[in-house]
Amino acid sequence: MTQLSLVPLECGWLSTATASVIADAPGNVRLPIPSWLVRHPSGQTLVFDTGMHPQVQDGVGTRYPLLAKSFEADYSSDDEVSARLRSVDVDPDELTFAIFSHLHFDHCGGTELLPNARLICQRAEWESGHHPKLIEYEVYKPEDFDLGHDVLLIDGEHDVFGDGSVTCIPTPGHTAGHQSLRVELDSGPVVLTGDCVYWEDVLDRMLLPPFGFNHDMQLESMQRLKSMRDDEGCRLLYGHDDTQWATLPHEGVGLT
Repeated sequence: MTQLSLVPLECGWLSTATASVIADAPGNVRLPIPSWLVRHPSGQTLVFDTGMHPQVQDGVGTRYPLLAKSFEADYSSDDEVSARLRSVDVDPDELTFAIFSHLHFDHCGGTELLPNARLICQRAEWESGHHPKLIEYEVYKPEDFDLGHDVLLIDGEHDVFGDGSVTCIPTPGHTAGHQSLRVELDSGPVVLTGDCVYWEDVLDRMLLPPFGFNHDMQLESMQRLKSMRDDEGCRLLYGHDDTQWATLPHEGVGLT
């Protein structure tokens, strides 16, 4: 491999009332649960987010009784992040890094399937993930992510490979330490927004979910991403955009 590559990995789906994620859009919505594989020319690999815990295959309530009131899962063993990696010839045991956008259940639940990856997380997010009240209300479950891996806690932007090709970008607001990921593909820069932006219309109309750590911070982060799209020419890949997801080539973004 002579160039950086970005491959979307479909790690199941969640169904929920739209009003539970975007207050002004009533109805039901089906949300893709993505993980994103980045292959570096050095041979190192990373995923951005790890999908859901295998127990969710038996229903959200088997692991998260409170969240089961809001979400239903369509998730099988073939959708596990480890299975998706094997399907594109990546050994999950040899993955170099797992980077978290944040530590909600659908973004870090597959971490146990990547036993040797070094985890990269914003320090503010890691600390929030261990807050007793947030654990009580199932905002976080440390058993999803705090499993004895080597963990790199970062504060602000972070150059993952040391060559400017992949950069963690803080986009707080949805959670205290939410981050996005910028990937410099040959076809142009791509930014994985995570849950700072669920889908494109959310960004265009600056819509906020009814919950979140800090709405002012999230609006500022959304404005930054919008500027990266409109002023810097970055392609944004959104956190749970079923319309955009259907258009992504499984062999790799920017390669076709």
